[in-house]
Amino acid sequence: MSSEDPTLLKLLVESATAFERRLNDGLRADLDDELRPAHYAVFRYLDPAGSRVSELAEAAGMTQQAMGELVTHLQRCGYVERRPDPADGRARQIVATPTGLEALRAAAGRIRGIEQALGEHLGADGLRELRELLSRLGEVLREQPARRDSP
Repeated sequence: MSSEDPTLLKLLVESATAFERRLNDGLRADLDDELRPAHYAVFRYLDPAGSRVSELAEAAGMTQQAMGELVTHLQRCGYVERRPDPADGRARQIVATPTGLEALRAAAGRIRGIEQALGEHLGADGLRELRELLSRLGEVLREQPARRDSP
């Protein structure tokens, strides 16, 4: 890698951002023009049986306050609701409403469409290889202990 080449991290972030932008454009047209990519953090980590705001925040790498604001916005839009946690009556769980489940189905359809379009550009083998490489990348990064890499 030359010093002029973008880092792998930059390429991954730019690709993820472009993917989410395309997804967001379609979903805003289908569902609600107040949806933003930041809201996807709620759905990305939401357990179908329900999740606490603290769990969502930890998984997304954000503060509980920031996650709480996203959840409140989605609740006002009718995508999620807060319910008492059956394991702890003082706590609340976030669960998808029927409208939220429909939004998840719409997102899944849009994601399949984006992947299909990528397959047309990369070819079926290229898309399969990309998926395999990204999967292996995640495995390697999770398995290797954190260490100080030299510059």
